[in-house]
Amino acid sequence: MKPPFLFLFLLQLASFQLIGQDLGGKTTKMSEQDIKGRAIESLDNWNYFMRNNLDSLKIDAFEILFLGLENKNNFAINVGKRSLGSYLIRTGETEKGLTYLKSSNSYFEEREDYLIQTEILNELGNGYLYAGKPVLAEKFFLKSLKCGKNSPDPTSAFLAEANLAQAYINLRNYDKAEAYLQHYKTECIKIGKLESVANAYAHLGQIALIRKKHSLAKEYFQKSAGYGFKSKSKALIAHAYNNMAIAFFEESKSDSSLAYFQKALELRLKTKNVKSISESYYNIGGLYVELKQFDKALDYYVLCENYSKSKKLLKEEMDVNLAISDMYKMQKNYEKALVYSERYSDLLEKYYSELSIEQTENHDVLQLLEEMELSNRNDSYEARMNEQLNNQKYHTYLLYAALVVFVLALIFLGIYKKKIN
Repeated sequence: MKPPFLFLFLLQLASFQLIGQDLGGKTTKMSEQDIKGRAIESLDNWNYFMRNNLDSLKIDAFEILFLGLENKNNFAINVGKRSLGSYLIRTGETEKGLTYLKSSNSYFEEREDYLIQTEILNELGNGYLYAGKPVLAEKFFLKSLKCGKNSPDPTSAFLAEANLAQAYINLRNYDKAEAYLQHYKTECIKIGKLESVANAYAHLGQIALIRKKHSLAKEYFQKSAGYGFKSKSKALIAHAYNNMAIAFFEESKSDSSLAYFQKALELRLKTKNVKSISESYYNIGGLYVELKQFDKALDYYVLCENYSKSKKLLKEEMDVNLAISDMYKMQKNYEKALVYSERYSDLLEKYYSELSIEQTENHDVLQLLEEMELSNRNDSYEARMNEQLNNQKYHTYLLYAALVVFVLALIFLGIYKKKIN
């Protein structure tokens, strides 16, 4: 049986303390240089973990935050807070994530580290976007763009434009969204960020689809695929093909739609991105349902179900069982529909149970870290108070010394006058 994450993490915390013990049994603090190096490593890992492995992002965030708190190193603490905030906004604990990001932002703002602050402000915008608050998201994306103008990295000046466009799409302000995407795409072409260009064209294609401009949408998706080829990113090419399939489907061109869904699946099988593979099986099954070819639809739905189950993709397994149930309802086969509906209900219960356990474990670790931070604040307050008291004592001693000198001077002056007389 796999131990729960909290137990593993607490063992990890214990290992930090044991490693630091010297022969006298006292804890040896890490050097400032070593802590800084570990924090910079965490900064470098942040973007990769955020896009590819949220579990690694969580572990890295907890580790660097604990390291910072244990050694009272504010740089490491706030690097950890940024990573933890990014993880939390992507896993449903948005308010908590925003709190950590804002705290980290204040620290880097005070340090005038515009590069990191630009990224944090962009993340705050993403947090509000995930929370369904595009107006607040817009505010932080614009702050990120303003801050980025002071960053030493030229990409910071337009980093948030693609996400800002997404906020405008949610607000149905498609003209502004398109304008920002066009500018973002142009800037990315200038510096050779080909993957970002491919993503920009994908978003432009989505806007065209919303506006029912199918020919323009397909043109954008083709360009997205083209830049995917230039960047040698099979994942981006597959994403573009998937979008092309949707565009053809909306034009009722089922054969072309199926062909592109199949192309996307072939590429995704090569990239081994498990969620994307599951999505492709699901999409092809859904297309066959629309075509009323239920036997073929079931084949792909079962492929999706088995694959999702083998890869422990609980939500995807849950969704496909609901889709199969709906398909049998269309065929008026209510007995089989009920079987899959019950499977869906069981999986839904399991999904929320696992989510609850994970959130409880996260909460316990967060509480531990918050208690450590509070303890550090109290220690810092106590140190400041002691310093003030020591300063007061020092000034009092100086005053006493001055008075003694003054009295002695008066006495000496009196004696001197008597001798003269």
